[in-house]
Amino acid sequence: MRPKNSSKSAGSKASKKSRSKHAEFLQKPRGVVHPRVQAVGGPQFFGVVSVDCAKARSKWMLADFYGNILIPPTEVSHNRVEFELAIRHVREALATHGIKDCLVAVERTGRYHHPIKNAFRAAGFEVRLVHPFATKQFRQPADPGNKTDDTDLAAIHRAAVAGFALLEAIPTEDWRELQLLIR
Repeated sequence: MRPKNSSKSAGSKASKKSRSKHAEFLQKPRGVVHPRVQAVGGPQFFGVVSVDCAKARSKWMLADFYGNILIPPTEVSHNRVEFELAIRHVREALATHGIKDCLVAVERTGRYHHPIKNAFRAAGFEVRLVHPFATKQFRQPADPGNKTDDTDLAAIHRAAVAGFALLEAIPTEDWRELQLLIR
């Protein structure tokens, strides 16, 4: 006969309690683009520019909603001239392939994603951010153990199509003023 306060029974209760607490939290995609895809006439008319950022350069590609690659993975250095060239290539490919609507999905990486995000936003594209954990979750099932820029680009595309590319929240003027006062 086992005593009531044995370590085994106390440990099993604690583990059950902690597991139920974590099970309540579930990430859901909030960047759904399907209504926009339907509005342009179908997935073949919707493009996604996927961008994997690094410190001095980024790698990007353009694919339609289905994942058919329209511009293969291409490196771009973080400078104005190369950003303008990349944006021109994207616009030409959109016109050539009959893409009517497009979004840019940039993997958020510290501060390194800001230059390319700002360049595409200034050019009039809708830029959405993909969290690196979302990229990892969409990369691992397709390419387990293979982490290259090209596989990350495909994962960023899958995350964007699934709704995990999110618009960046625009802070209100009150929030900016509060941040300045705090600093």
